[in-house]
Amino acid sequence: MDQEDGLTAVDNIVTQFNTYEDFLDSQITTVDLYYLEDEGLARQLVELGYRGTGEVVKREDFEARKAAIEIARMAERTQKKTLTSAGKDLKDHFLKALALREEDNCNGKVSVLANYE
Repeated sequence: MDQEDGLTAVDNIVTQFNTYEDFLDSQITTVDLYYLEDEGLARQLVELGYRGTGEVVKREDFEARKAAIEIARMAERTQKKTLTSAGKDLKDHFLKALALREEDNCNGKVSVLANYE
């Protein structure tokens, strides 16, 4: 497994589980709980990599990727897209009318229905 495959596996784990404890709990089987009789001990064994059914992910890695994904999500939401008509000197009335509607159309506030016959 190369570096990029490892990163995507961690990203998948991070997006699948809300907390690190949820991830650890997903690795614990009922047989583990039967023999260990302690959920905290079972979590520690999974965290250390001695027990579990999947990828070993450290708490720091999980929380760092969770934060990075959240930052990327927030940046994507706040990123303002440049309009095609921005900075252009439009002389045609039709193009001016399109430019007036462009932002609302891009944001989904206005949509165009076409009737093709």
